[in-house]
Amino acid sequence: MRKIKLLTLFGSLFTLLTTMPVHGQQPDSSGGRNIVFTFIGGDDMFYKAGNGQELSRLYSLVDEYGAGVAEGRIPIRVDGYCASLPTAKENLKTAFIRANRVKSELITRKGLREEHFITKNHVSDYNGHKDVVVVTISVPAAIPVPVTEGKTHPEQERKQEHKPEQALNTESGKDAREIRIAGTDVPKEAENAFQDTRKQQPVRVVPETPASRYIAVKTNLAAWGGTIVNIAADVQVGKHISVELPVLWCPWYASGEHAVKTFTIQPEGRWWLSRPGEGHFFGIHAHAAWFNVRWKNDRYQDTGRPLLGAGISYGYLLPFNTHWAGEFTLGAGYANTRYDTYYNIDNGARIDTRTKNYWGITRVGISIVYRFNLKK
Repeated sequence: MRKIKLLTLFGSLFTLLTTMPVHGQQPDSSGGRNIVFTFIGGDDMFYKAGNGQELSRLYSLVDEYGAGVAEGRIPIRVDGYCASLPTAKENLKTAFIRANRVKSELITRKGLREEHFITKNHVSDYNGHKDVVVVTISVPAAIPVPVTEGKTHPEQERKQEHKPEQALNTESGKDAREIRIAGTDVPKEAENAFQDTRKQQPVRVVPETPASRYIAVKTNLAAWGGTIVNIAADVQVGKHISVELPVLWCPWYASGEHAVKTFTIQPEGRWWLSRPGEGHFFGIHAHAAWFNVRWKNDRYQDTGRPLLGAGISYGYLLPFNTHWAGEFTLGAGYANTRYDTYYNIDNGARIDTRTKNYWGITRVGISIVYRFNLKK
């Protein structure tokens, strides 16, 4: 009887040990590794430390399926989860910001756009994790070939080889393979929302053309405050680069003793930290100006060559809506001019010729901007 009890006990322990799941390994319907983009509780910043391997996997998947993503056949779903803050409003806001942080990595590094994503944010935890972002790429799989008694018919196999596109374009339904990043199976509510999006007609994304570049016109209110008429154009010429050309003109004649006539151009090359037309930028500018100024008893005029100089600047563009924005910029640098001084009378004699060197503020801008063809 004692031996029977011992055998029963050992059998129970063996059964328990063989059926226990291994800690840290979770099932994944895609057959891939479970990867979680983690965030610090109460903080919306995306720290790459600890998430580097996940980012590498994400970049690889986007590289592999980039054509399908660009054409709108393969949407990228981003789910933000936050349940670590006191109120639902704070959790939703933080989940929204975190999801945008992850999307920004793909926008800035892989050239994707907002229309490539399906975003949803949750004020709940994800499988016990309160601060994560889930990214899902749904890749349609080829239609499975019917199997008869464990074998594939040769004719069906041949048709499948010659019509791969037809298989890809057929509604995937249950035959879709989902590659999940940042977790195991997506929660039921997120899965239902994702299935709904697959019933909709996919939107075909037109590849970017030169017409979709950032192009803007603007006017500087600070210059208008100094009674200087001005207009500028800003055109994107690279992924992070734009070129601005402002033209400033002052034609005012107040009296025989007071008149200010100037013409200035100040081209600037700009490097945008995000993309042209959004956020912070740094610039390098040059300036050239011609002038003829009457002031009381003297008249000052350039000697034939304009005022010349260069400088560096920093600025920020603040969007108001899709087209309108405000731009703030400040620059400093060097200017050199050689000018003649005359008596301020008709055909007044020249008094002397001087050279002036200047170091200081060379650019101040508080501008109203209108943006053309700027995609959201």
